[in-house]
Amino acid sequence: MINLKGRLQKVASMVDHCKKPADIGTDHAYLPIYLVQSGICPMAIATDIKKGPLRKAEKNIIRYHMQDKIELRLGDGLIPIKDDGCDVLIIAGMGGVLIRDIIEKSIDTAKKAKHIVMQPMYAEEALREFLLRYGFKIIEESLAKHEGKIYPVIKGAYDGIVREEDIFHLYIGRRLFEQRDPLLKEFLRKRIKRQDRVVQGMSKSLRMKEAHIKENSLLIDMKKAYDEITW
Repeated sequence: MINLKGRLQKVASMVDHCKKPADIGTDHAYLPIYLVQSGICPMAIATDIKKGPLRKAEKNIIRYHMQDKIELRLGDGLIPIKDDGCDVLIIAGMGGVLIRDIIEKSIDTAKKAKHIVMQPMYAEEALREFLLRYGFKIIEESLAKHEGKIYPVIKGAYDGIVREEDIFHLYIGRRLFEQRDPLLKEFLRKRIKRQDRVVQGMSKSLRMKEAHIKENSLLIDMKKAYDEITW
């Protein structure tokens, strides 16, 4: 049995029982192997835009005797699985802007999925803003710690309802507060340090006065939220 840790384990925990998930940008194919082994799904598709990662994935699929259950496909984003009935999509280990672009490029395929599990490495605010604006509901969100860093894992599904969100909760997901995520305070502490550097970098430029006010307001909101967390 393959053993997942950190962010991959958190991603896998958000995948409900399904018929055929697709792991986009699979790399080593650890996620689809785990999902089939654990009985979460009977089969899976693993894709990547490059041949190198797919060769690594193929070695692992053979190693765990999954050749008849996991299909490898070469291609960009969701294009290789178009109209193939994949009920769950997994897009993990990429920047939030890239995940956004992958979904936008194949929006009809994304809308058909029962849910999408996304794990942005950075720029998660761009991904959240896109999801809400294009009618995707954020069902669940959690934080995963991996090699000293903390990453958000977002589970969403299309329901056609366009939503707006304040700037603070685009950067720090609202669901993290509602679900009282145990890593939230530590995550906020790290984000406050990063945001403070952004604000300090803008403070000396008159040309960035408006942007400085916006970023400083976000920093104040982060500090306030940090102080209010009691769990």
